[in-house]
Amino acid sequence: MKTKIIFLFVFLVILSSCDKWLSPTDSTALSEEQAYSSVATINSVAANLYSRLRYEQSFTHDNETYDLCSWDEAINNSAYWANIGNKHASYRQYYDYTLIHDINKHIASLESKTSDNVSEDHKSYFLAEARYMRAYTYFVLVSRMGGVPLLTEVQEYTNEPLTLAQPRNTEAEIYDFILNEVDEIAEDLSLAATGTVTRATKAAALALKCRAALYAGTLAQNYDKSVSKGLVLKGGETGIPKERANNYLEKCIDAYLALEEMGTYSLHENYGEIFQAVSNPEVIFEIAYDGTNFTNHFTYWTVPHSMRPETKSGACVNPIANLLDCYEMINTHKSEPFNPYNGTIRSETLTGVTSSSASYKVFDKPEDFFAGRDPRMAHTIIYPGSLFRGQELDFRAGLAIPKGSGYDFKMAPTIEDVDNATSLNQYEEQTITGAEGPMITSNYVSHSGLLLRKYVDVTAGSEKSGMSSVPYIVFRYGEVLLNAAEAAFYLNENGETIYNAQNMRSLSLELINKIRQRAGGEEFILTDAELNLDRIRNERRVELAFEDHRYNDMKRWRIADEVWEYNTANESALTYGLWPYKIYAPGEENDGKWIYRRVLLEHRGSKDIANDPINFDNTMYYATYPKDDGNPYIVLNPNH
Repeated sequence: MKTKIIFLFVFLVILSSCDKWLSPTDSTALSEEQAYSSVATINSVAANLYSRLRYEQSFTHDNETYDLCSWDEAINNSAYWANIGNKHASYRQYYDYTLIHDINKHIASLESKTSDNVSEDHKSYFLAEARYMRAYTYFVLVSRMGGVPLLTEVQEYTNEPLTLAQPRNTEAEIYDFILNEVDEIAEDLSLAATGTVTRATKAAALALKCRAALYAGTLAQNYDKSVSKGLVLKGGETGIPKERANNYLEKCIDAYLALEEMGTYSLHENYGEIFQAVSNPEVIFEIAYDGTNFTNHFTYWTVPHSMRPETKSGACVNPIANLLDCYEMINTHKSEPFNPYNGTIRSETLTGVTSSSASYKVFDKPEDFFAGRDPRMAHTIIYPGSLFRGQELDFRAGLAIPKGSGYDFKMAPTIEDVDNATSLNQYEEQTITGAEGPMITSNYVSHSGLLLRKYVDVTAGSEKSGMSSVPYIVFRYGEVLLNAAEAAFYLNENGETIYNAQNMRSLSLELINKIRQRAGGEEFILTDAELNLDRIRNERRVELAFEDHRYNDMKRWRIADEVWEYNTANESALTYGLWPYKIYAPGEENDGKWIYRRVLLEHRGSKDIANDPINFDNTMYYATYPKDDGNPYIVLNPNH
């Protein structure tokens, strides 16, 4: 009889106990027999492997915020609003066959070296866990590189490495391997104790299957686009034939249904709480931190400027208006750009100091501009007038002084000038620019007029370097619902499926509405007539913002090069901020009220290029293979 296995798997073990357990050069390492002699020692080997899995957005290292600022969710805190330079074909290159080798070695040792002291249930779980880590690693590889050599046996190093070289498997074969692995290991992973979220479980495997199947299915669904963009290699190393689409999309639905059958997971009632250190039924797999032994630096780098622990910290992720525009109005179910003007929306240059003609909407309070939107916006982004840790933050960019039909804009040029007594005396001791407000030449403030709330720890003291205990979520139930909703929508459109196509459209609408109802209540539920692919894509953009989905979604939809075309006339590749100004007009009706400027954020990647757009081209759909790989059988990726 199989019983649930309870592990004491504290993550401080991951980084502190066994960084080189699998390294043949480590003289302090246990022998193979010792390493597989007990549950505790096998746990340590597994901990080492877990610590090496690739998560682009984990919070382990000193600063892992910059990738969030690369595309159309945010900019960083550079004085020149840079996105760390526009990316190129080596972006997200990943080719870690040392990790694949070590996982394969771990699997082989579990099968042949495990002591009789280890129960069969433990051994079954450990084997399934190792295969989960291998499947996950291949998923990261294929999502970045396309088809890669599929190695499932231990390859021992020799003096003739070319004898070990293998050609790339097809992209479809790698996805097939991942999905088959999950099917084979799922039941053995159910041996993990109920509530386990920091190591492999049946639910984590199903969530991986759901995501991987959607990726493969949409690549097949968009095969014609891949052909037109030159992204299909004749050997199948990249590109998945269109006729495979339904098979993969059905597997995505299968994974969702299997997860539902477990009855363990549900949407947490409070969207914002999901991304704090609170236990909730939505999390399937996470990277845990305790703020002491296993440190989280994310809050140190993202906390508001007024709460920063050191001079060079805080405010590193500045959300942009491009993302805010996607949050729908609750009452109309429409995404409307934030327009601070009476009339046609426009954008202003950030160097402009006078407006003689623009007619601005006037707000009594700065937060009034943001009213009526999808509540997920307030749980994701700190905007002017909102609170963080019970404190109202001052995002004021400056003072707006009426001049004719327009305004003169007065701003503090640097953070040091915010409280300059001489300047303040001109305006009855009023602050010119708020502590969080945009600064033309200063770092570590918000240059977009906005700050990040999601994943930023609300606990006092967590802003100190490494001291946050907020987990990084790898898989959650909300993503699973969105994956299945998208897959079901395609299956309905395709018509030929093992599922009833009409039922698939109903399922898609049902799952989208579960997400929306949690966000905005009954009023936010869609009708069937409102459901379309653009709506599903937008739902992913706002629900999963800052969770490292946007880049991969744009790639698999095969629209990244269109939306992010490097062109100063392409508005979707330009980035915008919303700068609030307090009106200074003593004795006049609007004195003390607020206006906004929609500001074009210049100099993203270079001090020398104004209006530098986001840049994604066709070389970036698949990352470049390492030039020093030494494998003569490797076919280079398309357009490289």
